[in-house]
Amino acid sequence: MYKTSKKTQERKDAKRQFILDASAKVFASKGYHNTAVKDIVEEIGISVGSFYFYFKGKEELFTEIYLSIVKDFQDNTEKVLDTQNNSLAQNFVRVITANLWMYEKKRELARIMLVEAVGLNPEFEKKRAESIKESCRTMEEWFKRFKLNNPVNIPDERVAALVFEGSFYYLIMDWLQSDQVTPLTDSAYAVSVYNLQALKVPFENEDIQSYIKEVLNELKLMDNSNHIKEYCFE
Repeated sequence: MYKTSKKTQERKDAKRQFILDASAKVFASKGYHNTAVKDIVEEIGISVGSFYFYFKGKEELFTEIYLSIVKDFQDNTEKVLDTQNNSLAQNFVRVITANLWMYEKKRELARIMLVEAVGLNPEFEKKRAESIKESCRTMEEWFKRFKLNNPVNIPDERVAALVFEGSFYYLIMDWLQSDQVTPLTDSAYAVSVYNLQALKVPFENEDIQSYIKEVLNELKLMDNSNHIKEYCFE
């Protein structure tokens, strides 16, 4: 039986990732419904045969892009959390700011993911629902840990997680559907203060501003380093 060499597999993986990244920009530019496979292959410079070697069609490609972005959000959250050294207020502010920054950075793609792609097809809806539930479960676990180690006001962790996720979602939707040019991260202070006050977590106003500035600088540095990426298929 033929066995793919490690180098060959790495090239295949790199090209597949290239198609995912490049296609995301095409979807963001044209919208999901106005994008055909023909548009994708012409825009990124690959053959139709090459496209179908890696993906069954536009739906599978789009679903993988969505899941990739969800993972980016999860990874981003993990990068900014430091439960060993940061206070509860600092970690909370860092997570809120990091998520707002990600939506701001991927605005057009986020619009397609949250607005245009709703009800796309049963398989996509299933994966989207799973990712939302997973996000709520993660927040619920955080709230449980918060209660164990801090005197916070959380009568029901699940309800708190749903309220937090819901308010965050509507904030993003309002921003996406408006013509505002105001950076979404400008809302980080208000969102942070509102949630910290609701949870009765002590904080100083000047500290919140400092936490926001600090994590935004870190995220920008990480983003700049991630841009140094090359794909080699030869």
